[in-house]
Amino acid sequence: MRTVLQLMTMGLIKKEIADQLTLSIHTVDTYLRRIYEKLEVNTRTGAVAKALKEGLM
Repeated sequence: MRTVLQLMTMGLIKKEIADQLTLSIHTVDTYLRRIYEKLEVNTRTGAVAKALKEGLM
């Protein structure tokens, strides 16, 4: 999941992340939901901002 978050901070969209990691979009969606839950955010922007703010990336 850390790799998915890292790719999000680079600006990749779900399809690009899935292609980069050879995963299905559904798997990426699941990872994103878990990331949002762990970071206690509701949006992609919120997740990236919080990850950068807290030094996770």
